[in-house]
Amino acid sequence: MRIQSCALTLLLALLPAHAIAFTGPKPGDVIEVTLDQVHPTQAVIGFDQVYYKLKRFAKDRQKLFDEICESNGQDEAKPVSESADPLKPDSFTCKDEPNAHPDDMKTVVVGPGGQFYLTDGHHTFTTLWEQPGAGAQMKMKVRITDVFSDSADMATFWKRMEKAHKVWLKDGNGQSLSPDQLPAQLGLKSMQNDILRSIVYFVRGAAYDKPKAGDVSPEFLEFYWADWLRDRLKLADFNLSERSGYHQALQAASDLMVKPPLSKTIGGGLTAKQLGGFKSVKRKALTKTASEKLPYVIDYKDTH
Repeated sequence: MRIQSCALTLLLALLPAHAIAFTGPKPGDVIEVTLDQVHPTQAVIGFDQVYYKLKRFAKDRQKLFDEICESNGQDEAKPVSESADPLKPDSFTCKDEPNAHPDDMKTVVVGPGGQFYLTDGHHTFTTLWEQPGAGAQMKMKVRITDVFSDSADMATFWKRMEKAHKVWLKDGNGQSLSPDQLPAQLGLKSMQNDILRSIVYFVRGAAYDKPKAGDVSPEFLEFYWADWLRDRLKLADFNLSERSGYHQALQAASDLMVKPPLSKTIGGGLTAKQLGGFKSVKRKALTKTASEKLPYVIDYKDTH
């Protein structure tokens, strides 16, 4: 074995440099990371979206494992037992193999030093970070979309990220940030809250929807809508601490979002149509959200 090893080493040394293939992560690859290994590419999330998921998981553990499996591109989880543990993948079973549904997976860009920058999944991963029994060391699978590890320096890296629309440089009030003001890690203590981002999440299916499977969903779609609403929706007019007031805010946001012609630019050079805008509000979907999701948000905030 030692002779064979030496022979291989000698052979490699004699080969021209371009003949030796150095492999590394590439776009389309699926890798496993712990939650504390990925760096945010946005400073804000909608806390109420996280609160909704945390309360829902507390009420129905099956939904927690459904979320894990879906984020790994494996559809939902098969019925789980009492011994199912988010930190022990062998303790539960997903319906499909990893990456069977790549469009459902969270995504990262590889940056200088082989660091991973999360471009989709900040809400889901923050929820799992905060989930009792999960946390920062939880392992999840992610899909690589770009490899910018050859950037000369961090300034060049962030310029490439901006050009590719892979970073959102605004705070919870819509004010501009620099890349060095982005948080180093996920979690509610690190991220800022943008209530309008939550509002937009809760009107999905009523005033807009993400592109269907197979179509490309614009990066930061919900943030463009939230930013557009910022000077149009007066949240002070609504009592968001109780369900009826929150429902009224969602109705007002939906009415505003369907007003512009679908050809009108909303943000990032994207039109209402490109951002999934509807021509009219789907009232039944809004009522369903108010009855099925808002109680979880209100209950969580009342008890925490």
